Amino acid sequence: MASQRTFIVTISETYTSDMSAAVTQLESHGLQVQQVLGMLGQVIGQAPDERVKELKGLDCVQSVDSEQQYKAL
Repeated sequence: MASQRTFIVTISETYTSDMSAAVTQLESHGLQVQQVLGMLGQVIGQAPDERVKELKGLDCVQSVDSEQQYKAL
């Protein structure tokens, strides 16, 4: 089984008024949704790296970015 990474998906402006439709599309293409940030138009979830290209190709998606973690020095 492929390892899962956390991604931040920014939803395209045409779908921000119907986030539930965007979430349904994302889930049906392999994103395990963890959090929906409706006011920001973003969805946070996990998926294998192999799914990123497919997710980026959806009409409801503006961008897919890998979660970044920072450590204080």
